[in-house]
Amino acid sequence: MARNTWSMSTSTNNGSTWTSDGTIYRPNEALTLSLAGTQQTLNLADGSLAYLIPETKYHKGDVTFRWLSIAYSDGLRTKIENYVINQNYCKITDHNSNTLIGRFMSVRQVWLTGLEDTYDIEANFLQMA
Repeated sequence: MARNTWSMSTSTNNGSTWTSDGTIYRPNEALTLSLAGTQQTLNLADGSLAYLIPETKYHKGDVTFRWLSIAYSDGLRTKIENYVINQNYCKITDHNSNTLIGRFMSVRQVWLTGLEDTYDIEANFLQMA
């Protein structure tokens, strides 16, 4: 089965320069992207609200990638594990030219019982603002 891919780049200097690192498979399950504001509300003595807006105005949420039925020989798990071990900054460019920049924080594989060389892989990606 042919799988679509996304472009991958890495950086060892906090994103100052990027080096192409080939591709990774496009995830097989829904990918949730979130953005949360950091402003806070304060109750004033008269009952009204005041808003405190810190220097960092928002943060992007973690992204969980899920790949289904990946052959061990494809090397995807090893590639993601190396990003975690080496603490690389990663830039993923999807099929619509959107980019995700951050770090893979964890990866886990689930061996599919009865299939010799096939796994489901899940990786947690922490986005940088």
